[in-house]
Amino acid sequence: MAFVIRTFDYQETLGAKLKAIRRSANLTLSELSVQTKIRKSFLVAFENGDYGKLPDQIYARNYLKTYIRALGGDVDYFLEQFEKECGTCDFMKNARLPRRRASAWQFLVASRFVKIFVIAAMAVSVVSYMGYQIRAIISPPDLLVYEPSDGFQTAQARVTVSGHAEEGSRVTINGLDVLLSQNGSFETDVALERGLNVILIESTKRHSRPATEYRRVVLKQDGSISFTN
Repeated sequence: MAFVIRTFDYQETLGAKLKAIRRSANLTLSELSVQTKIRKSFLVAFENGDYGKLPDQIYARNYLKTYIRALGGDVDYFLEQFEKECGTCDFMKNARLPRRRASAWQFLVASRFVKIFVIAAMAVSVVSYMGYQIRAIISPPDLLVYEPSDGFQTAQARVTVSGHAEEGSRVTINGLDVLLSQNGSFETDVALERGLNVILIESTKRHSRPATEYRRVVLKQDGSISFTN
């Protein structure tokens, strides 16, 4: 390419000088953009001194170097004037550079991860719920025995056993079924033999482990028997 040597007025702006040497080289902005692979809008910004439309300064300097070399100019001379004119000018906060698009593989991996996470969370929830239900089924039902107290001594041949059991449970005393009231309370008399009697109170629900309570009751003989643990 043949270049036309031209002297500049030192009062001319950088943009005016760039435009002059471009025109001397008989190049349009579009042709220079194709040749340098610099956006036409950036070339226009250089020639108009509109530096606020340029990307970050480091990119702007590299573009200017490419611009000047394409026209056979003095790189150091033009860079020096660029620095003087630019000073503290504001460049674009976001360089207008092409963004890398996420690949289809990245989207696929992300979607699979989300799917696995959701499935795992659902599985944990289901297992936790089933575990809670199973524990509720097999756990012993509530059972409270109000009387007699353990170690109770009496001279009577019968003792009253009373308490409260969980609704829907079956209560037996020494293997015999005991009727529950609507609120779950029960009461029955148990015959005693002389000496130590062990009374077994048991409550069960379907598939559950039994809840058991023992009461040791002593039927006194001639008022002389005492109970020790």
